[in-house]
Amino acid sequence: MKVCCIAVLCTVCCSAQAASAVAPPISLSLAGEWRAHDANDNDFPGWRGSDSDWRKLRVPANWYSAGWDHQGALWYRTEFSLPPLPEETMTTLVFDGVDYFADVWFNRQRLAQHEGYFQRFSVDISDNVTKYNRLAVRVDSPFEDPNKNWPLRKNLMKGVLNQHDSRPGGAWSPQGQDANSGGIWAPVRLHLSRGATIDNLILRPDWSQGLDHPQLKVDLPYRALKAGSATLKVRATPDNFSGEPYEKSVTVTLSPEKETKSLSLTLPMPDAKLWWATGYGKPHLYRITATLSDEQGIMDRQSSRTGLRKVEEQPENRGWLLNGKRIYLRGTNYIGSPWLGTMNDKKYRRDLNMVQQMNGNAIRVHGHVAGRALYRQADELGMMIWQDVPLQWGYNDSQEFAENAARQTRQMVEQFGNSPAIVVWGGQNEPPFNSPWMEKRFPDWHKDLNRHLTQKVAETLAEDRSRIVHPFSSVEEHYWQGWYFGVPTDVLQPAKTGIITEFGAQALPKLSTLKTIIPAKDRWPASTAPGDAKWTRWKYHNFQPIQTFQFAKIARGDNMATFIANTQRYQAELVAMAAESYRRQRFQPVTALFQFMFVETWPSINWGVVDYLRQPKAGYYALQRAYQPLLPSIEPVTLQWQAGKPGQIRLWTINDSWEALKGATLSWSVSQQRETLNKGSRTVDIAADSGSKQVDLSFTPRTTAPIKVTAKISDAQGRVKAENVIELRPAAAP
Repeated sequence: MKVCCIAVLCTVCCSAQAASAVAPPISLSLAGEWRAHDANDNDFPGWRGSDSDWRKLRVPANWYSAGWDHQGALWYRTEFSLPPLPEETMTTLVFDGVDYFADVWFNRQRLAQHEGYFQRFSVDISDNVTKYNRLAVRVDSPFEDPNKNWPLRKNLMKGVLNQHDSRPGGAWSPQGQDANSGGIWAPVRLHLSRGATIDNLILRPDWSQGLDHPQLKVDLPYRALKAGSATLKVRATPDNFSGEPYEKSVTVTLSPEKETKSLSLTLPMPDAKLWWATGYGKPHLYRITATLSDEQGIMDRQSSRTGLRKVEEQPENRGWLLNGKRIYLRGTNYIGSPWLGTMNDKKYRRDLNMVQQMNGNAIRVHGHVAGRALYRQADELGMMIWQDVPLQWGYNDSQEFAENAARQTRQMVEQFGNSPAIVVWGGQNEPPFNSPWMEKRFPDWHKDLNRHLTQKVAETLAEDRSRIVHPFSSVEEHYWQGWYFGVPTDVLQPAKTGIITEFGAQALPKLSTLKTIIPAKDRWPASTAPGDAKWTRWKYHNFQPIQTFQFAKIARGDNMATFIANTQRYQAELVAMAAESYRRQRFQPVTALFQFMFVETWPSINWGVVDYLRQPKAGYYALQRAYQPLLPSIEPVTLQWQAGKPGQIRLWTINDSWEALKGATLSWSVSQQRETLNKGSRTVDIAADSGSKQVDLSFTPRTTAPIKVTAKISDAQGRVKAENVIELRPAAAP
């Protein structure tokens, strides 16, 4: 590997030579072009020999997004040189994410194995490092045989990245594992320290002294070369605002074992600024720096960022509290991409900004752990996160797999738990024992499948007492009326759960986007029958013709423009009607709702209200109205409108904010064609954190033309604060 490593060698050598002028600690990136070779032949010794004929592959990247559509294993190799290092230097390879199994060889020695796609893991190479070094990593992201365990008894804890109905090929087809997400998808670096290495900072707020006297509990996993006394200093500095820093130093005794040990410290932070969610206050963040020093100076230093916030779940669906105040979650399910290496801070921020502009204040990171950049951006924007473990549907039911899942869950909590945006840990999504629909699909399904796995993971999540824990996402919380069963108006019925983690419908993207997904020859199947061969390509891209045409009964029309408009209108009306219905039921019993889903994750046609090119559909704007923190909600009491027959609607005021609006005006207008059927206004006092029925209205449609209902809330000075509109379509009189 001489030619392909020039850039890497130059970057690392120059950085390392510069580093020799200063003492550790320092980190050096190993990003660049590595060499790669098929590793599905287990007898191929990719850790040694020449790699001159190997293929170039970018690191970090998922191999699919880097241009290699591959299933199974690849060997990765790179080389770097280092200058002579000071005595007692500890050299650590740090991998931020490898999907899924990793075998790490360094200078012909096998030093580590790791399982799990999302975790950061470290490899101590201090005893093996020389001037010229070769790093080889065998990465295996296996294809699971669909005729054996996959998909009900999967063996990889990859959640939606391994099986989901929005992946390439869909959830159940033989192509359901296409476009494998494997690879060294996150950064790799060398970390140099002296005498001791800090492997992580685990930061949790401590409210034992009350909200006015916050404290920060710091746990510091470390490794040391020898026993001895050292000073641990922890400093908290305002990161996104101006304020006073906090600092504490303690004397500690280091243990010499190379196995990881832990130090702990509690940092008092009186009068510290709290982290607030978007719409409720500023998301104050602190940069936490931990430094280990001895008589010779700094040994190692690590920093992380966190915010101080207290999250509580009140009993009996009385709501969740943020820093002692009740909040209502208006959320959406989110998967940024099946290939996490393609996402970065800029792209995640773009998506979260769009959620905010849709008036959402929370996302459910559905069935996976995302790239670290997502959590950085959510922390900064105040976007609350419901974080699932990467368990989607059915898995290996063995005790061994349950223990493995619990171990990976603990790593998720420890490594991502510094993010104040994460307010909920969510367990397995639709575990088999809670999914009787699986009985029809899998002959070996039984009612206790994965009970132990789900319980073990939930118990592990509960070890973190700084968040709400939801043991698993049940089918009862997934309100798919109007898509998989029932009719759209079923969403107006009383909710049976306090938390609604899924609701929605599919819709086609705009025509220009659709043209990038479906080739012209397949763009107009001869019929709407799901068995039409031309729907095969559509179904590969996640479109569901059975639900679209037979369940939802959406008309295709005579051309593609009409087809697109019909699907988008159906999705928009359904998600708006559902969101408003569940908001009118705020805390009776609904405390949180999450539409499914926000954005389409690849060139696909599914439940996103934003397509994969980030073009909003009509459903996005419908949710934008329905999710307004202050909302004049329109409840259609009459479900089947007929020309010449009177019907009824109700008007509500919904206020999710902590500010009352006294002396407000609720006004409305009902019109059909150019005729006004009802119009009026009323003075109302809108309490903070409230939902109230205000007006019952009756009117009679004159014809079958659409009826437009508009409602507005204006403040005491006459300024419009919120506006809503729905369309009613009467049928002809019998």
